[in-house]
Amino acid sequence: MRKTSLGILLLALLLLVTACGGVASTSTGTQNANNSVKDQQGPAENVNNEQAGDADAAEPTKEPEEPKEVAYKVGDKFNLGNWEVVLDSFEFNQKVSDEYFSSSADEGNKFLILNYTVTNEGTEADNFTSMIGGVEMKALFQDKYEYTYTITMIDKDLSKESIKPLSSKTGFVVMEVPDTVAKSEDGLILKLAKDKAKATINLR
Repeated sequence: MRKTSLGILLLALLLLVTACGGVASTSTGTQNANNSVKDQQGPAENVNNEQAGDADAAEPTKEPEEPKEVAYKVGDKFNLGNWEVVLDSFEFNQKVSDEYFSSSADEGNKFLILNYTVTNEGTEADNFTSMIGGVEMKALFQDKYEYTYTITMIDKDLSKESIKPLSSKTGFVVMEVPDTVAKSEDGLILKLAKDKAKATINLR
């Protein structure tokens, strides 16, 4: 009787151990299956990340925009760098003079006299036009013939007028041009530039 009871006990113990082993194997199999699924998902996620990175890299870099050149007419007020500028009027003449001095254009030429009112909005005294560092200025006839300004010793020539900060001056700039330009009715414009700022004034 004892032998029978002992045999039954051993059989029950064997069944218990076998059942536990099956559960452990099933759990391990489930974990392996989950890891396999994650491994399969990994490459897909990497592909998506690479595509997103490529899209970011493909975006073009925006170049800084150049300041636009604005066209004005005689009498308009505009800013050019640290200067507030108004071309009050213009005329053609054989000479410019003051109480003490006179300057004449060469034979066959005329002076294009540009009468300005300018205000220095910078923090230091400066010349509106000068041989070095002033406003660049040229007249353009028929969109292809260029003429630059001439510096004279005449009073009120803006090339010799140093203007204090926040002060204004009325004076002139002269350009020597052929009589053909003075007499023609074809297009004549002024081009002004200071640093990166640019402006155009239509004379006719």
